[in-house]
Amino acid sequence: MLRLAAVLLVACAGCGGATLHNGVYRDEHATYRIGALPDGFRKVDVEDNDLAFHRDGDGTISVNATCTDYEDVPLAALVNHLLFETTERTFLLEETVTLDGRAARHVLVLAQLDGVTIELELYVMKKDGCVIDISHVRTARASAASRASFQRFVARFSLLEVRRDA
Repeated sequence: MLRLAAVLLVACAGCGGATLHNGVYRDEHATYRIGALPDGFRKVDVEDNDLAFHRDGDGTISVNATCTDYEDVPLAALVNHLLFETTERTFLLEETVTLDGRAARHVLVLAQLDGVTIELELYVMKKDGCVIDISHVRTARASAASRASFQRFVARFSLLEVRRDA
């Protein structure tokens, strides 16, 4: 009996962790829906992101929701924060769009990261006390289909729940 209890305790040690099931991500702070990605994208760990997916040739798509106290920072400043480690930036697109019923900053940037030219496409929004950033980091040679996949992924994003007691 004691052995069974120990097994159950170990098995449930990860029960409170983050999950992704049928396109719905859930952790102790938030629950949100993401869009589907084409076959070949695999889930990877990227520091400071809730979710990240990579496919050779198509780059890395990541999502992060920060639902803790933060100062009311303008969206443009939040975007610039995501670009801190890049240099030689050329903005190809800067616009405000609606994402999940809220204003979101959308940028497409060519930049240098450690001497390599990359293309970054970013969406940053604030909703229900959360800052959400969705990014696609790809080579400057990535295909138009790669960008279209990212756009479909973003279009399905929806913040479903925020938990303040966590």
